[in-house]
Parts: sequence; C-alpha cells; structure tokens
Amino acid sequence: MNPMKRWKKYIVKLTAVGFVCTACLRFSALASEGPASNVWLSVTQIPSEARISVTVPLAYGFVVRGSVDSSDTYPVSVENGNLLVPNVKVHVSVPSDSGAGITAEYELQTFSEHTIPILNYSTDIREEHLEEENPPREGLPVELKPFIAGDDSDEGKTHYWKAVGYDPTWDGASSQTNFKEYQMLMDNVAFSDPGQVTISYEDSSTELKDVFWYADKIALNAPEDVLTNGYTAAGTANVPSETYVNVGVKVGGMQSEYSQVEESLKVGAIFWQVIPGELPEVTP
Repeated sequence: MNPMKRWKKYIVKLTAVGFVCTACLRFSALASEGPASNVWLSVTQIPSEARISVTVPLAYGFVVRGSVDSSDTYPVSVENGNLLVPNVKVHVSVPSDSGAGITAEYELQTFSEHTIPILNYSTDIREEHLEEENPPREGLPVELKPFIAGDDSDEGKTHYWKAVGYDPTWDGASSQTNFKEYQMLMDNVAFSDPGQVTISYEDSSTELKDVFWYADKIALNAPEDVLTNGYTAAGTANVPSETYVNVGVKVGGMQSEYSQVEESLKVGAIFWQVIPGELPEVTP
C-alpha cells in the first residue's frame, strides 16, 4: 500500500514557526521501502531550500490476552503475560487438520522487539551557496512531535476504547478497573498532554478532536555525509539517519473483562508534527 494514499485520509491543521507536517505510515513500511514511502512537507511558511523527508509509523496496536474465566482477575500488563505489544501473530500449536478427535490449538505471540525505526532523509542548502548553479546539500536534523486521538471509537459499544493521559493500569483492588482505557508511550515518555486539533477528511468535512500530545519531542539526527553518499533529484539524502524508539502501552481493566476477541484488540493512528532544525555551524 502506498503510504501517501493513506496519508491523504487525514490532513491535520497545525501551525509552527517553520514547517509543519502531519502524517501516518504503516509499521511495515518503515525499514525497507526507502524514500518512496517518505512523508513530504508540502507547505512552507517561509521561503526555504530545505527538503524535509522522514518515515514515521502509521499506527500503533496492542492485544489484550483476555479470558472467559471470571476468576482471572489479573491486571492487564506485559509482566502478567496478558498484554502483547506491538507486533503480534497467531502461533499454531496444533493444526486443525491433525486428525479426528484432536483439538486445534492457537495462541497469540509477539514476534519482534518493541522498537520501531524512524528515518530522516532531510537536507538543506546553506545561505551562502544559494546563488550557485549546483549548490551542495547537507543533512538537516528534525524534531517530531506526535499525538493520538483521545477518543478512538470504532463504532459500536464493544469496540470502544479511550485514550487517557494517566496510567490506567488497574491496582487490583479498587472497584473502578479503567476497562478499555489505555495510555501510549515512546521511550517511556507518555502521550499525556491534552489538546485539540481540527482534522479534515476526504469528503471535506472537518472535526475538532480531543488529542493527547507526546510529552516530549523526538530528535532525529541529520543524515551523515550527504555530499559523499549523494542525494536524490528531489534533494533528499540517499542514506538517512536512523533513530529507534521503544513503544509501550499501559492498559486498564482486569483480564476477565476482555472476554471477546473484538474487545481485546486496539489499533489506532499516530499523527505527526515534523519540525525542521538548522544546519550545524561550520567549524573553522
């Protein structure tokens, strides 16, 4: 799937001093597809020769390993073995065609580390070279400021999840279990700062949504040795810088509350603000 097509579904109106870009890309598109999958900055508020191009994850997801046994009153957590994040597959212990009288057995398993790569291909031209016929490009650092929607209903009561700005993990004793509440984290920093943004959809409709901003920024180093490694005709670096971030989630509720498959899986979009930095000073 072309991530740019997926990006068109949501256009988030944000303002910043420099450049603003919001986008979503799939986990599977991060590491291998290269510049063709990049998010491009399409609006600039000041004239610039910068070419901003990064890859970021489209979505986050997690699975609660629920139970139909009412005695399974365990808080939901990775440590308790009833929360899987972020990459999950179905493992077949006993195939369904094993023979008459043999019951098939399946289980959910994580199949990769809880890290995602973010790649920065951005470049810029120094002011003193702007008048040259073929000005040299250098790698440009950028910062990312992501957010997620506060209410991520998938239509219908059984699919409703609620993002919160606090740790919803049930303490195992109180009557309020925070069922189907969750908090996302990257590098142990939570999406906890509340805000509002206007989201425009393909049918030209708009919606003011409550969101939770990431409580910090994610700094991406500039691509190294752009002059040596080269850059594309569009001006983006051939070899990006790579930054890996850990992904986490905290989920409320007790295990037995997640008794249906459709109540146990959550997938949602991440929106990104991309903030270009400045070229480093030249050392005499």
